[in-house]
Amino acid sequence: MSTDKNSKKFIVVVDQEQIEPDLARETVINFDPLNRAGKEGGFYLTEEGELHIDDEDVMEAHKMAINKYPYDDAIKMIQLPHEKGEKIHQFGENSFRLYGLPVPDSGRVVGMIGKNGIGKSVSLKILSGDILPNLGDYEDPPKLEEVTKEFRGTGLQTHFEKLEEDVKSAYKPQQVEKLPDVYSGKVQELLENIDEEQLNEVAEKLDIAHLLDRKLEQLSGGELQRVAIASTILKDADLYMFDESSSFLDVKQRLKTGREIRKLGEKKSVMAVEHDLATLDLISDNIHIFYGDQASYGMVSDSLSSKEGVNRYLEGYLPTHNVRFRADEIKFDRSKRSQVERKETVAEFPEMRKDFGENEFELETAPGSIHEEEILAIFGENGLGKTVFAKMLAGAISPDNGEALDLSISYKPQYLESSNTTVANVVSQHTSLDNKRFENRIAKPLELEKLYEKNLNELSGGELQKVGIAICLAKDADLYLLDEPSAYLDVESRVKLGKMLKNYARKTEKPLMIIDHDLLMLDYMADRGIVFKGESGEHGKSTKPMKIGEAVNDFLKEVGVTFRKDPETGRPRANKPDSQKDKEQRKRDEYYEE
Repeated sequence: MSTDKNSKKFIVVVDQEQIEPDLARETVINFDPLNRAGKEGGFYLTEEGELHIDDEDVMEAHKMAINKYPYDDAIKMIQLPHEKGEKIHQFGENSFRLYGLPVPDSGRVVGMIGKNGIGKSVSLKILSGDILPNLGDYEDPPKLEEVTKEFRGTGLQTHFEKLEEDVKSAYKPQQVEKLPDVYSGKVQELLENIDEEQLNEVAEKLDIAHLLDRKLEQLSGGELQRVAIASTILKDADLYMFDESSSFLDVKQRLKTGREIRKLGEKKSVMAVEHDLATLDLISDNIHIFYGDQASYGMVSDSLSSKEGVNRYLEGYLPTHNVRFRADEIKFDRSKRSQVERKETVAEFPEMRKDFGENEFELETAPGSIHEEEILAIFGENGLGKTVFAKMLAGAISPDNGEALDLSISYKPQYLESSNTTVANVVSQHTSLDNKRFENRIAKPLELEKLYEKNLNELSGGELQKVGIAICLAKDADLYLLDEPSAYLDVESRVKLGKMLKNYARKTEKPLMIIDHDLLMLDYMADRGIVFKGESGEHGKSTKPMKIGEAVNDFLKEVGVTFRKDPETGRPRANKPDSQKDKEQRKRDEYYEE
């Protein structure tokens, strides 16, 4: 049942390139109903001449003011989805509500996609039996047999009947870095307690055999992730659930773990929450899209094929529901890359070398340059020196030859430290929270304002990531260097991050270097790329900067996987190994179809 509060909710999308300040002042601002009534919250112009209005202040009456602006599509007013349907669960009065559930399917991998805080984890807990759905009656919740009856004639009826018989579930948590807090022993001891017989086989496939003698607290984020996946796969369960299995894994590792998850899904019911769209597409047989209002309500789409699920998500529109859940469509139009080589050179970095000692890691990096407003992507498997390269540029590590850049660099590290201090206090050490440029270019796109009063140690992984990105970009620097900014961010946040970083680079004309493993995000926003090659943990060597298409092709050839271009969205999609398309592209030496 829809509520008055959510029955009509609008947002406004402004193409700032088409905004003429004087014209906007005469039309949109002058005819804004809030401005005419002398109230706060209407359209306004920033110091840079950009037109803005806060989302929470938009109302249907603003449509008249927007229609006064003469340029078509310069300002769009979009109605967001409203809360409706039969409730699956409600936690209490004025608390989160969930409408709909994905359906587990034996012998298939069911993917789940959507921003955080709209019910994906709640759904997993309901399907595993940890939460008994109350169908909205939180004061007098129904019994399991009543819930089962409610879903009569659907796949959910079958699932809840199995729950009555005690379904065994295995769950891979999101924040794997917390595993050492609950287990302090060695990897081998942990996994032997689950299944000693299958341990060696699974360890070999997930490339963790060399980690078995190590304690969990000695492992990196990517190593902890693979151990967590192994421990989940080794369990004897009816339903397997993987919550963000790709975080901190490089592309090759994502492919390896993805294949094992798919193999598991051939015989078992598997549910996978994933924010890397390429990985989601690869592992899923079908997909449910989650949408709604964060921390208020969540709704679940019908089951879609993996291709259609990702494409409809990128489109932001569900034709079967007639619902637009995002303001704009995401298109991977590679014809609109910025010609950054024509821009002024900000810095030239020399050939550098770093040898950490006998039988230790050794790195060689090629010389290159970076230009105004350029976004330079850094590709490569883990353990090849990407972060070492970043730290050498920033002066945090001294190279054996070559020198750090003689310019100011703002660096966001891979891992962020939390502490008992508020977000507002930390951010205000680097910029004024009232600074309009910071507010419009950084804080609003990252949805940072709602975190200001929280302490850092209260934040989720994704929230902490946003704070780190904001602090990095808030600093006055010549170059901004971000190490794995997409880690822990949901898909919506990654989309907003990509758009924000592109806009930030173009508006400030400052260059950005970005190390990440989300190929779709890098493909979407980067102008050029550097590829790191070598032997993980032993030696690494980088290429010179090259056009982004060439860099991705070179990288995928190194990894040994081909990607085709989706004809509808232009997004890259991983080909199945030894498929006809895979063979054709390998023959043409085209690992990345443009």
